[in-house]
Amino acid sequence: MYLTREEERILKGEEGPARQLAMKLLVRIGEALGAERLIRISHAHVSGVSYSNIGDPGLEFIEGLASGGRVAVYSTFNPAGAPLGMDPPYPVPREHVEKQARIVKALLRMGFEPSGTCIPYALRRPRPGEHLAWGESSAVAVANTLYGARTNREGGPVALAAALVGRTYLWGLHLEENRRPTITVRVETLPRGEVEAGLLGYMIGKLFSGELPYLDAGRLTKRQVIAMCAAAAASGSTAMCVVRHVSPEDQGPPGGVERAALGPDDLREAREEVESASLDEAELFFTGCPHHPEHVVNRVLELMEAHGVSRLRRPVWIAVPGRASRPLATLAGELARRNIRILPGTCLVVSTLGRSGLKAIATDSVKSAFYLPRRHGVRVALASLEDFVKAYGA
Repeated sequence: MYLTREEERILKGEEGPARQLAMKLLVRIGEALGAERLIRISHAHVSGVSYSNIGDPGLEFIEGLASGGRVAVYSTFNPAGAPLGMDPPYPVPREHVEKQARIVKALLRMGFEPSGTCIPYALRRPRPGEHLAWGESSAVAVANTLYGARTNREGGPVALAAALVGRTYLWGLHLEENRRPTITVRVETLPRGEVEAGLLGYMIGKLFSGELPYLDAGRLTKRQVIAMCAAAAASGSTAMCVVRHVSPEDQGPPGGVERAALGPDDLREAREEVESASLDEAELFFTGCPHHPEHVVNRVLELMEAHGVSRLRRPVWIAVPGRASRPLATLAGELARRNIRILPGTCLVVSTLGRSGLKAIATDSVKSAFYLPRRHGVRVALASLEDFVKAYGA
């Protein structure tokens, strides 16, 4: 692999052991993949920061780098294993709380933004063609699909290494030739809402894993594209689609590639495979996977007012970025009286939800419905927030 003089200095340890380790990791992986050189990145986003997932080895690795390492570019990190700045509504062992706090403090010492979110594009909007090094499968798919930025689906340690040196290897979706659609998928019925968009994504990931689909799907909303990308990345290895009328790299349906179609029967099949509970069984509603911006709280209150609901008989939990905790803290009491809980900087997928004793929840996130039964043994019903408000309004 070709290295610049600056990269050689980092590799020799002239800029400290943390950056040396980071450069060694990137060079070795890049060489194994056949990358010719490194490229500069504008933004690193690190996944794998939940203590529930990485345990003591991950904590020691991050703290070790933080002893002398500083990020070289704008850097953000994924949701933690417990809410940041607010008490969790589910059991979290004291050890987890303390060690999760150490992980976050180490990241902040390195210069990371106080983010705690799976939607880094909401904190800094990617530009078409710019290079990123992102973990978090749904964010990667959104960056490539919705914004036209370039990032592979990186593991947490690789994205952390990229943050410290401001580079990643030139390979995969960083290369123009790997960003061309390999199959055209005609969507016969435009999805209604986020749930159906997520079911569409689930089938894309399941049926076309390893492909780069061109989606002829009519006009999807931004939130529908995000829900679709999240589900496609969960059910398969989909890191990018080109969506007609949406993606910056849309040049019309490609010629000379295979063609396929997805219709209402495919969405029904997806729901049957993913859904494992009914709305009647749901003990709460979870939304925010991927995270919602904090103003979604207003949407909940508007729905309650529209349906004459002053308080919900069963709770709504909303996951938002960690940096949203301060402004929302002033509303926490009022929201709690209405049976609404905010989960800043975390996500149930990477939490200790399995300790809660919950049997079934409802959600509008197909990604959550895919992971929660597998990771926490919780059955899941798919529903819109409005459906839940109407069903459990007091």
